[in-house]
Amino acid sequence: MPKEAYFQLFRADAVEWLRRLPDECVDLVVTDPPYESLEKHRAVGTTTRLSQSKSSSNQWFEIFPNSRFEELFVEVMRVLKQDRHFYLFCDAETMFVVKPLAEKVGFKFWKPLIWDKRRIGMGYHYRARYECILFFEKGKRRLNDLGIADVLEVPRVSTGYPTEKPVPLLETLITQSTEEGELVADPFMGSASAGVAAALTDRGFVGSDLSQGSVNLAFERMTSTGAVKSDDIIADFNKGNQLSLFSLLPYLELEGISMETDAESSWLAGKDDPAGEALSPEHLV
Repeated sequence: MPKEAYFQLFRADAVEWLRRLPDECVDLVVTDPPYESLEKHRAVGTTTRLSQSKSSSNQWFEIFPNSRFEELFVEVMRVLKQDRHFYLFCDAETMFVVKPLAEKVGFKFWKPLIWDKRRIGMGYHYRARYECILFFEKGKRRLNDLGIADVLEVPRVSTGYPTEKPVPLLETLITQSTEEGELVADPFMGSASAGVAAALTDRGFVGSDLSQGSVNLAFERMTSTGAVKSDDIIADFNKGNQLSLFSLLPYLELEGISMETDAESSWLAGKDDPAGEALSPEHLV
């Protein structure tokens, strides 16, 4: 069982959730927003991962528009402790949009890491096989292993939550940028691959997602690692400066998710969220 595997999950809008966290309370942010260009690829048939709806690519998550990235980065910068890292998954098109916005709020951009999925995907002009991971820094922090290349070869998840990231890939990012006992945050946690990776490497995890089905699945995955649900993860990992999730009254508006460990997620039951119809293969990554 992990030594420092505590977690807490929430259902909320990513930016609003971050706004209710105290200043400088987490050690790493790693996240994969449902970026706007996904809808464009879906519309022209260059991805089969996503389906239906006029405003959102599927029943699991709503698209996060490019117009909101600056406010997201302002809050990520605020909640990160000094001398910490921030990883953002995106495609090549979104990278050109978000890099200057992150720099504008004060992040140092180092480089795009390349996640090589080892298997070709959809597309017309050179079919897709990779995804970008933008590597940002607040202050100055040395990576733990300077021998790791900027191309990370990890097979994609072939069955699972839509756009699910492989746990070994997240483990690499987390162990590079944190120490055991530090706290990882993901405001677009989905099925909590980052949380599972944090738990397996003895880090704490705090995450949020808009979809109740996603939160249910994340809870099941976290408890399956042996991780323990915390009632106030920020207080648990910031004892020296007495920070707390509940130190700010507005945070009480967001209720922490509390579920039994045997609560069945809609995903594992073969249902989607929220309609309750069976998911078809086209929803899979």
